[in-house]
Amino acid sequence: MTKENPTATHPHTAAPGRAPSGQSTSLGTSRPGKSPYPALLTVTYLLFTVMLGGTLPTPLYPLYAQRLGLSPLVVALVFAAYALGILGPLLFAGGLSDQIGRRKVLVPAVAIGILSCVVFAVSPTLPGLLAGRILSGISVGLTTGAATAYLGELHPRPPRAALVAAVTNMAGLGVGPLLSGFLITHAPHPLITPYAALAVLLLPGALVLALPESVRNAKDSTVRLRLQRLAIPAAARPTFAAAAVAVFGSFAVLGLLSALAGKFLAEGLHNTSPVMAGTVVLCAFGCAGLAQLAAARLAPHLGAIAGMVVVPLGLAVIVAALPAASLPLFLLGAAVAGAGGGVAFRSGLALVVAQAPAGRTGELVSSYFVAAYLGLAVPAIGVGLLVTATSLGTAATVFAAVVTVLAAISITVTAKTRRPNAT
Repeated sequence: MTKENPTATHPHTAAPGRAPSGQSTSLGTSRPGKSPYPALLTVTYLLFTVMLGGTLPTPLYPLYAQRLGLSPLVVALVFAAYALGILGPLLFAGGLSDQIGRRKVLVPAVAIGILSCVVFAVSPTLPGLLAGRILSGISVGLTTGAATAYLGELHPRPPRAALVAAVTNMAGLGVGPLLSGFLITHAPHPLITPYAALAVLLLPGALVLALPESVRNAKDSTVRLRLQRLAIPAAARPTFAAAAVAVFGSFAVLGLLSALAGKFLAEGLHNTSPVMAGTVVLCAFGCAGLAQLAAARLAPHLGAIAGMVVVPLGLAVIVAALPAASLPLFLLGAAVAGAGGGVAFRSGLALVVAQAPAGRTGELVSSYFVAAYLGLAVPAIGVGLLVTATSLGTAATVFAAVVTVLAAISITVTAKTRRPNAT
């Protein structure tokens, strides 16, 4: 496998830089006398733990809000700092591991993840939260592309590596808030213990140094960090527009639940359990990952349409759960919306890649991820502002209405631009 597979990604997966040109080698097939599975397990574990840190603070936000007097808008801004941290590596260092090697990117990424834990633990202030979230985002942004490419080069059956990466990413994002929710409930020092546990879990990631490097001539490579150009070729604009609108709306749902799940549970459902806040996020991300796997063979156009039909249905269930004060209904809505978002994301990315002219895939994928992470951050900030100015129910209803309109636009344009060679 000589390049990162952008169609095998999920909400935080592949870096959109150019694929390596003859620099990497498939270790899984080039060393028949040596089992690749210890290396695969090491990289998979590293990816899981780094992604776990991306959602670890979710159940902690209500504690921070209470102790620091943070409004829902400020909490949403703290969450948005994470998306900002991810965008930096995606735009400036998307192909870095192709230049200097996978290990030389993954080890600093783990170190930055541990540093974010230290910042969170020693500085439970608003500046500390913002800095910790940015560092966490940088760690995730560096890890996802390099680890996904590494898995493809290590695995004896590279197509299976895509499934491993998808499941691992979603598992980490789903387990993170559940772990911190459990530690908050049952362990002392709730604003320190979850980060200490994550730092300990990240330490074995340094074992990646003992793995073989898969990028040839990595030591001789010159690091070139430059802004990835964002441009949409005219022929691809209709398809890209539909996919970008869909991924913006899909990530908006995942971002909203990650940022404000505790707020929705406490005020809407009168449930302040940190474990339950983690369970909500687990439902969303877990179902997103499972739905991606289940829909892997679905034609991209059909998947994009189906996903954006399902997302508004899940949001409608969430909105209905608030006045009914129904926790099961709220969990069901999170699961349905997450599943739809996962399918829409994967299918939209496949459509974008299929429409990319030769040599311009990186530009389109970069633009697609920018739309995705803007969706992760901007709507959550908007809902935080609405919750502060109006009521929780009104904010949820407005959010659901906006996403529904975006879904209708995406479905309409996708249906009109359907082409046989894009499926």
